[in-house]
Amino acid sequence: MLDKTTDPLEAIKIAIQREQEAYDFYNSHAQLFENEGTKEMFQFLAKEEQKHKTRLQTELDKHYLYEM
Repeated sequence: MLDKTTDPLEAIKIAIQREQEAYDFYNSHAQLFENEGTKEMFQFLAKEEQKHKTRLQTELDKHYLYEM
């Protein structure tokens, strides 16, 4: 659970984990449907979550891991 006392580094790590979980959810659901439109929708959503995860990881690498 995030709140105002959460360390920014920890918040980004949690966000990355949640983006991965969302990706896994959409990707697995894309496999369940035969309807091409539904499959494409879930695949699109999975790709969007992957973009979010990549952006968060980039920010983590750029601003936080740089300091180590």
